[in-house]
Amino acid sequence: MKTRLLAIVMALGVIGFVGVFVWGAVRTAGPVQTTGDGSVATATVSETLSVGRVDAQIYALGNRDVRLEIQFTLNADAIESTEVRPNVNFAMTQMHMDGFEPQLERVEAGVWRARFKLPMAGPWIASVGFGEEFAEVEFDAQ
Repeated sequence: MKTRLLAIVMALGVIGFVGVFVWGAVRTAGPVQTTGDGSVATATVSETLSVGRVDAQIYALGNRDVRLEIQFTLNADAIESTEVRPNVNFAMTQMHMDGFEPQLERVEAGVWRARFKLPMAGPWIASVGFGEEFAEVEFDAQ
């Protein structure tokens, strides 16, 4: 009887030990940035500027359609306000032409959104910032 009980306890221990490794291999690596409609961000950038932290997600939706979401968190000691609209510019990486500035919609304090169509498909650089400080990220618009 004692031998059987000991075998059962050891078997449960081995199953638990193996289960931890299987669970670690099967579970997802971490949270993926998605929106309510399930789309995954094509490019993200987070940068700490002198006035605060800017986070931007770019969603290349296909057919040159792009959605941009910006969140700005003001430093506690900053004089600026979250009412200040960020400067946004999209420029092609290999073209020598003026950048594209989308029209931003203010969602709430410190949050802006834009949906637009880029003039050309290809590699783009998005710049998001305030004043002379910018966060930049590259992405491919198809």
